[in-house]
Amino acid sequence: MKKVKAIIFDLFDTLLHDIKFDFDSGLSYLHENILSEGTDKAEFIEYAATYWKDLYDKRNEDNSEIAFEDEVLDFKNKYGFKVNYPLEEVLFNCALEMNATELFNDTVSTLEQLKLLDIPVYLLSNSIFKKNVMKKFINQFDLEKYFVNIYFSADYNIRKPHKDFFKIVFDDIKMYDASIEMEEVYFIGDNFEADVLGAYNFGFMPVFINRKKDTVINNKNFIVIKALEELLEVIQGDGVNVPSI
Repeated sequence: MKKVKAIIFDLFDTLLHDIKFDFDSGLSYLHENILSEGTDKAEFIEYAATYWKDLYDKRNEDNSEIAFEDEVLDFKNKYGFKVNYPLEEVLFNCALEMNATELFNDTVSTLEQLKLLDIPVYLLSNSIFKKNVMKKFINQFDLEKYFVNIYFSADYNIRKPHKDFFKIVFDDIKMYDASIEMEEVYFIGDNFEADVLGAYNFGFMPVFINRKKDTVINNKNFIVIKALEELLEVIQGDGVNVPSI
């Protein structure tokens, strides 16, 4: 196992506890606050659940991504807006309505120690919201400062485990340091198929953060941690001296 030279994190249920995701709450926010007066809620929900649901379901077949921004613009064309809010503000409010999240208690301390180690850290996450919105979302927790760069699937129309999505961040890592090899990049995520197998199939070293303590799915004996702080023990085992903070 090669010494770690770069680290990529997944976001939801890796750095942020995704307490609840409720897509319909975002639609309700749009109907109540944004769409033109007189928009029939039942008809609006039905339209979203038919036309757009088929597109979202397709993601599971080909690992494509749909940006929620496209959906909102479609709603604007179809129903009109009663307010003149900037689109980014509307999308950010939708993201807040849909996602109930909180920091895991070891997220910041782990990121702080990685910063002291001077290991470049990146974020690569599946999300229906683009980077401009997700920057605001993660900065509720003051997280962006820890990353060299952040990537979200909505910006690229592909999602993990698509190899091209991993390649985007690896190309960036190579610009940071051309000597870094794939197997020297550790990818930390909670989703076994998208994060662990996706990273492994691309050529990264996957680290499975298994907070649910599932003993069945890790049949390839990948590195497993049960909490984020255990990543520092893995790095130390690779010969990296982890400082105290």
